[in-house]
Amino acid sequence: MSNAESPVTDAVVEFILGTETESIPEDVKVISRRCFVDGSGLMVAGSTDHSGRIVQAHIKEFGGEPEARIVGTNQTVSAQSAALANGIAAHAMDYDDTQLSNYPDRIYGLLTHPTTPVLAASLAVAELLGSTGEELLAAFMIGFEVECKVAECIKPDHYINGFHTTGTVGAIGAAAAAARLMDLDEAQLRFCLGIVCSESAGLRANFGTMTKPFHAGRAAENGVVAARLAAGGFTSDPTIFDGQWGFMQIMGGGCDPDYLIGKLGNPWAAVDPGVSIKPYPSGSLSHPSMDAMRDLILEHDIKPDQLKKVRLGTTTRVLQPLRYDDPQNELEAKFSMKYSLGILLLNGGNGGIAQYRDDVVASEEVKAILDKVEPYVDDEIEAMGYDLIRSKLTIEMEDGTVHEKFTDTSRGTPKRPMDREELFEKFTECCSLVYEKDQIARAEALLYKVDTLESIYALIEVLGEKEDA
Repeated sequence: MSNAESPVTDAVVEFILGTETESIPEDVKVISRRCFVDGSGLMVAGSTDHSGRIVQAHIKEFGGEPEARIVGTNQTVSAQSAALANGIAAHAMDYDDTQLSNYPDRIYGLLTHPTTPVLAASLAVAELLGSTGEELLAAFMIGFEVECKVAECIKPDHYINGFHTTGTVGAIGAAAAAARLMDLDEAQLRFCLGIVCSESAGLRANFGTMTKPFHAGRAAENGVVAARLAAGGFTSDPTIFDGQWGFMQIMGGGCDPDYLIGKLGNPWAAVDPGVSIKPYPSGSLSHPSMDAMRDLILEHDIKPDQLKKVRLGTTTRVLQPLRYDDPQNELEAKFSMKYSLGILLLNGGNGGIAQYRDDVVASEEVKAILDKVEPYVDDEIEAMGYDLIRSKLTIEMEDGTVHEKFTDTSRGTPKRPMDREELFEKFTECCSLVYEKDQIARAEALLYKVDTLESIYALIEVLGEKEDA
């Protein structure tokens, strides 16, 4: 069904069908295993979140065949419902990894949260089919790569105009992974992609609400549904990414085909330019500034009662999405530059899950510290462009001392990657909301060797509910 008028669709189809597991480089597998660890831990943590509980109750109401586990629980539901719940959970705390880009016109290179939709979809389908760990990891890597390259290919107006790429393009990555696991043929795969592109949705207006993680969960669910429908013979446009009514044109006003054609797996996005694992459960645009704050707090032993004023100069493209100057709950706090800096000052440089809670946001000490934090648009930094997340932090103390730091990166990025010990600390922070230490250690060990498992059921069991002592 190849068509000279559909080069982008053809390239995606050929990559999904033609990539041999044995040909995937080892460095891609190493990074993908790390993403597995990070994403799975976040599913466990998110299963305890209020949004996670609402969705679990919602799914229980309408039932379905028990095909796949909701991570962190004893609930087994349909594969698509598991993908929905696990996708929402993994994004609920806004702690999941972020795609980078090689192209400076793609704003900050923060194109999507690549692991969450693909992992949630592939884990559910692999359990449904009884896949091997090797098949699961291969499908994840292929879906991850498709998601990243499609996100780079579409014009940046897609994101600038308000689409949330994790919901829109994330669904495409999820569908690619599900289709790979289900071994769809070319016609079925084209139909699968056509179906999922019509399901693609997510609006940035919902940042700071439960609907933001809903985008990620729905993307995972949509990928599974599209693959299952296509496997049953459901039809769609077989050239969906191309043409005047295709995905790229309608959703982004066009694309740059050269960013995808010949680039899928060449190089793999997970390695070059890499993926950023979050050090804080908040919007990633705040993280370089937060790390600068953390560094100054630790270096100078800054105490909140010694503080006079904090000024943070950055760009409009950072401050527009981090728009809640007076956050009223934990979800708004995740998109508040003032809160994310202030909470570090109150907690000696710590800003984890425990600091992003409704009761903390509502506390009087938080409100007092926010009054001392002033984000502003710095014209010099704005003029540098949006290829890096640049900011200038100035801390003025009551005694007249001034501390300053300029930054354009944060921990967890390829420039400052987390080692296994640091990643385990984050994994433990997440999983300790459900599991004891022994179960956390077993889960981490299995996740790092996922592609050696003859069956993934052992992994599914350890990622279920808390084991009896």
